Amino acid sequence: MAKQVLKYFFLLQIILLFAWFLGREFLPIKDKESSLIWSRANFDGVHYVTIARGGYGYLQQAFFPFYPKVIAGANKIVNNYLLSGILVSNFFLLLSMVAFSKLLELEKHKKKAIKQSLLLLFFFPTAFFFTSVYTESLFLFLALASFYFARRGKFGWAGLIAGLASYTCLAGIFLLPALLTEYYQQSSRRGMKERLLAFKERVTHPQRNHFLYLLKSRTIHARHLFYIALSSWGLVVYMNYLGRTRGDPFYFVRIQSGFGAQRSVDKLILIYQVFWRYLKMILAVNPAQWLYFNVWLEFSVALLFLFLLLWGWYKKEEYKIRTSWLVFASASYFLPTLTGTLLSLPRFVLTCFPCFIVLNHLLKDLAKKKPWLPKIYWVFSFVLLIICSALFFSGYWVA
Repeated sequence: MAKQVLKYFFLLQIILLFAWFLGREFLPIKDKESSLIWSRANFDGVHYVTIARGGYGYLQQAFFPFYPKVIAGANKIVNNYLLSGILVSNFFLLLSMVAFSKLLELEKHKKKAIKQSLLLLFFFPTAFFFTSVYTESLFLFLALASFYFARRGKFGWAGLIAGLASYTCLAGIFLLPALLTEYYQQSSRRGMKERLLAFKERVTHPQRNHFLYLLKSRTIHARHLFYIALSSWGLVVYMNYLGRTRGDPFYFVRIQSGFGAQRSVDKLILIYQVFWRYLKMILAVNPAQWLYFNVWLEFSVALLFLFLLLWGWYKKEEYKIRTSWLVFASASYFLPTLTGTLLSLPRFVLTCFPCFIVLNHLLKDLAKKKPWLPKIYWVFSFVLLIICSALFFSGYWVA
């Protein structure tokens, strides 16, 4: 599998290099810094580089600190903040590929299914964010690593890594309910076995005191739950920092409107209202405007992943998808929609890794009835990856 991971990694790099070249040749460059290196830090990437270089500036507290800290650490070796950011993202992209394959191997997925799921995730139309100065590759690796250790019953490591995830991105807090779900699934089965052994002891040794045995079993549960409770320590640390420096622990939420993204932070908007808004935009926006492409991209991805999540919950046993994974993916999907917009959702869904497992099974089922349909998806996905990458590298807002 290691060779396959390296193959996919370098193939993605070649595709993105080709996309950058096409953008340079055929698109009007909107960003003066359009070199191969600077194009990987468009939009939010600039903020991460400046935070890593000199700390937080005006309104930059919307970006969580762990990723800039990792960039700053890498800069001590590379001595170039921008290049450090790119190397960090690509390094964790490679680790994410390995972690994803290892996690699926734990669930006894077939090698072919693992390869297909890897392709679907890391060659998604917005996969260029994995190689850019964005948090997606680091955050995905931390989430996958946390689930990997939790699946092996090592909840101390799972909680520690989940804390780093919550120090990287707000969606990291959803690892807390996900790990609780995972622990419940494991402990409920183990608990039944323990109860049967205890009953056997009572029958065979009716005079023995079982108090120490019960105390020991409860202590193990308490320790694991304590580790899981620490899984949001990163968010707590950051909120404490904002409370001391800005006087508001939730400052990272309140300044979202300052980025002009039309996000609502003072009230929650349900997803059906967001879909209705986008339908009106599709009818109202001039198709010749650049906004029209983004509206369709965000709307289509939102619909697709909503269906994949629902189908994943329905088929989780058949598809060998852990309930904890779906808890994390579902919360990560719905959080940005509560702000009243689907903006950036095509990027956020990159960390909803169970959806790509579901998508692989759906394409496999479709291939049995209509073999040409999966081929159309693959062609469409690769073409859209090139188009979106070329646009982003040329300075156009995509997701």
